[in-house]
Amino acid sequence: MDIAPGTNVAIEITATPRRAAALKTLQRVCSKDAEVARQHRRRKAKRPSWQDWIRGGKFWHHQMKSKPAANIAPGAVFTVRATLDVIRDLESVGDCVKINPK
Repeated sequence: MDIAPGTNVAIEITATPRRAAALKTLQRVCSKDAEVARQHRRRKAKRPSWQDWIRGGKFWHHQMKSKPAANIAPGAVFTVRATLDVIRDLESVGDCVKINPK
């Protein structure tokens, strides 16, 4: 994979990963897309599930888990900056994605 670090690349999901680790890697890489990050920040700010209470003189809180920010489905396209960690991660899931320089 010949991607220069610091360039923008378009990641197209061609197949749903079968391994759980590959799915987790793709979710982490695709969440660096600007639009996905913006949606995640908005969802996090408006989260209604944060609860605070005092128990035994200490503050406790409960927060429900959010669903992953990036929807990993075949045909989805994400644009991210190719840093060294992103390039390494994309090489490990190369069978599920198609990379195009932007």
